Amino acid sequence: MRLHRFIIAATLASVLSSCQTVKNVATTVQSAASHIPLPNLKMPSMRDVANLIPGMPENDQAGENDPEVPFNSHNPLQSGHTLRLEVYEGTRDPSRVFRGLVMVDDAGHISLGQTGYAKVGGKHLPEAVDAIGACFRVTAQTSRPVTVHVFSVENTPLIGINGDVQSAEYMPAFQDINVKRAVEFAGGRRRMSNTRGVYINRSGQRRFFTTLDSANDNWKLRAGDVITLSPDI
Repeated sequence: MRLHRFIIAATLASVLSSCQTVKNVATTVQSAASHIPLPNLKMPSMRDVANLIPGMPENDQAGENDPEVPFNSHNPLQSGHTLRLEVYEGTRDPSRVFRGLVMVDDAGHISLGQTGYAKVGGKHLPEAVDAIGACFRVTAQTSRPVTVHVFSVENTPLIGINGDVQSAEYMPAFQDINVKRAVEFAGGRRRMSNTRGVYINRSGQRRFFTTLDSANDNWKLRAGDVITLSPDI
């Protein structure tokens, strides 16, 4: 029951399209679940997020003609959505192969520079990330793993959760969110799962933790991080 209520509360917050809107309803959400320990619903500033990728502008705006389009992490991407991305190749010694702000055009594509275009319009963010990764693997003809970090969409900082979870998700990177709560947001591990290992990927590098508790105690999440529950360890 506590987990169910937390997921409802976190989902309510995640559908909001901007940091200011989150602030306006934080009191309402916390009142509805006052007995549940919730993360601080305040978002990090976009200046802090921009500083994670040196040289990037503070706002998710790819150009003068880039519109502001409401974003909901539970809904598909659409024309006008702008993503802040980094893409890495390899894991032991990863090399960054792309970074930038990319806007979904009217045909549902984003431009990835010399790599080409990825079709992301109409896809939920986990599926869009898969499409972006596939574009780099096919075009670059690499056999090394490709990692896509989505730092934000439409000025909403994000954290990714995938692997041995009920449902791959992207959730708002609330200031006080921790690893356990992020995994709970994605519904926890799949039923009948016996694995315990957790990977957290940042800047293309993966760190392994033997348990969720260990990851929770030893890692402070930030926008762009990707949590992967190991399906076999």
